Amino acid sequence: MRYRLQRREQIIMPNILGNHSMPAYIYTYRWKDIAASDDRAALETLVTNGEGYRIEDTQLEASHD
Repeated sequence: MRYRLQRREQIIMPNILGNHSMPAYIYTYRWKDIAASDDRAALETLVTNGEGYRIEDTQLEASHD
């Protein structure tokens, strides 16, 4: 599969400094794969709004090696 549809999901990580957990937390996100296809147009129809989603071309990653 050439294209991957990914959704941004927020995660909360504890702020660890010097092996001690602080009361503050770090809010960040990671990308989760939710669909894969060889047809980019098919994946674009699955995206309801463009915010929080991306379509990644895996062939571009392979060409950097």
